[in-house]
Amino acid sequence: MADASDWFVVDVSEIDSMAATMNAAADQIPFALANAMNHAAFVTRQYLIDNTWPQHVHMRNPNFMRAALRVEQATKQNLTVEIYDALNRSVKLKLHAEGGTKVARGRFAIPNPRYVRKDATGVVVSQKPKNLPDSFIRGDAIYQRVKRGLQLMYVLARSVVDRKDVPFYDDFAKHMAEETAKAFPDSMARAMATRKPR
Repeated sequence: MADASDWFVVDVSEIDSMAATMNAAADQIPFALANAMNHAAFVTRQYLIDNTWPQHVHMRNPNFMRAALRVEQATKQNLTVEIYDALNRSVKLKLHAEGGTKVARGRFAIPNPRYVRKDATGVVVSQKPKNLPDSFIRGDAIYQRVKRGLQLMYVLARSVVDRKDVPFYDDFAKHMAEETAKAFPDSMARAMATRKPR
């Protein structure tokens, strides 16, 4: 997944306005903002795990996203956060987020919906290419022998186009904005309470 700074930009004028209404010291804004952004990033990570991913993708492993997503936190010197893929599956997640062309090491077997059945987990086990009885490869296709002749079961391709199907970017931007705005007042108050007199 991409760097969070590509998705979400803090409206500093709004933050400055909040700080002014609190009579907050300007030198504490970066510290308070970093804390608010970090809180927002963890809330947003949880939303991506619990809502964004399962609502748009059939999950074979429901713990995948929880294990994959980590937060790189902001500091007062560097006001950026990142939610990144610690399992190095970022190419796959980026395809879900942006769409694009996926290239196979060998060839993809694209099922013919007329003959290949699917269940809740995908193609039924008995009809997966390696399990098809009386099947053979000819050119860029897998055929199965049946009583009436041959059935085209799969087309073989070296690349396929994946459509954008998971709104990672939109959900990230929306929830980071909302949660940062909600967290900033308390974060600013804590920063002022611990500020050393000058």
